[in-house]
Amino acid sequence: MLNLGARRAAIAARFEQFDEARRPRSADGIVRGAEPFRLQGTNGRAVLVLHGFNDTPQSMRHLATRLHGEGYTVDVPRLPGHGGSLVELARDGHADQWRVAVRDAYDVLRRTHDTVHLCGQSMGGALATLEAYDRVEVRALVLLAPYLGMPFDMRWQTYAAAMLKPFTPYHRSKGSERSIHDPEARAQALGPGIVTPGALAGLRTVATAVHNILPSMTVPTLYIQSREDNRISVSDATRYFSRIGSSIKEQRWLNGCGHIISADYCRDTVADAAIAWFRRFEGPKG
Repeated sequence: MLNLGARRAAIAARFEQFDEARRPRSADGIVRGAEPFRLQGTNGRAVLVLHGFNDTPQSMRHLATRLHGEGYTVDVPRLPGHGGSLVELARDGHADQWRVAVRDAYDVLRRTHDTVHLCGQSMGGALATLEAYDRVEVRALVLLAPYLGMPFDMRWQTYAAAMLKPFTPYHRSKGSERSIHDPEARAQALGPGIVTPGALAGLRTVATAVHNILPSMTVPTLYIQSREDNRISVSDATRYFSRIGSSIKEQRWLNGCGHIISADYCRDTVADAAIAWFRRFEGPKG
């Protein structure tokens, strides 16, 4: 009979083999199509776009392309632990590494652009909010179904994963198939649908940190979410939005799409709203 360590290793191997077969990777270990990307713009302004928890830059491609079409330089980094192997997720999927990656990406854009807007989806929205809080020069923030707190079901999943960590390092992410309603967009998604206890703990850390600073926020904030979001309820989203201290803020509701609104049926509505919000708070080019 296998001992506990051997059983855990066997379970881990099955998860890792399944994921590698489903999400082929390039020679550098990145899932094909999940690479970070940057689109160089022409209007002298930039947008740092952050993907969500357990997702990849691929989910932000349409929004980034639309922003670039308006002249913006757009940078979509791959958050540590995301878009690679499950081993990488377990090793690098932590709150402090995500915060450093966002800070570094913002600094790079600021070296060449006087105006850098922030946009994030899901956990990326929480990270964008934390970065905007630390940067007094940020003119506008767009949040797409952001984790500005930890919903009950995610708190429970985080607790359960921690309790089961001695037995398995990985867990299936429940309900991910409902995050995108558009079947074509869902087929293109590159998230693993598998989480680790450490990554879930990192999400909780980020969500708690951002929840605490919301009343002190001052940057103009646009909050967009679907009423059919499978991750964040209407009541939670309403509560999070009301907690934002910015004097200029707006909450817009969508219908007919799930949690990953940047890639779902409502993706052009999202892009139109983000572009209009950024333009509203811009001065002369440069």
